[in-house]
Amino acid sequence: MEVESGTVNLVSKEGDSFPVDTEVARMSELVKGMLEDDSGDDDDTTEIPLPNVKAAVLKKVIEFCSHYKSEPMTEIKKPVQSTDVAEHVQKWYADFVNVEQ
Repeated sequence: MEVESGTVNLVSKEGDSFPVDTEVARMSELVKGMLEDDSGDDDDTTEIPLPNVKAAVLKKVIEFCSHYKSEPMTEIKKPVQSTDVAEHVQKWYADFVNVEQ
């Protein structure tokens, strides 16, 4: 059954379940393929196990994709003249990638 709308639960390596809008989840080619291949139950919510993805990483990916759906990132013009990300993309995206190492 191909899921077009609604919600899917993405399940992390640790077993944490994250309900995600199907349209957002389909931004991942892996999840999109799994949804298209799913010929299982007629449950309201499909569960997609992601055994190689840690919960913290999955949470950040979902946050990024959800934001991207409502405000796509502007295209970065090339050649890049500066290493300052804030000069190339919207503030939210610059803040998102500005994490301590």
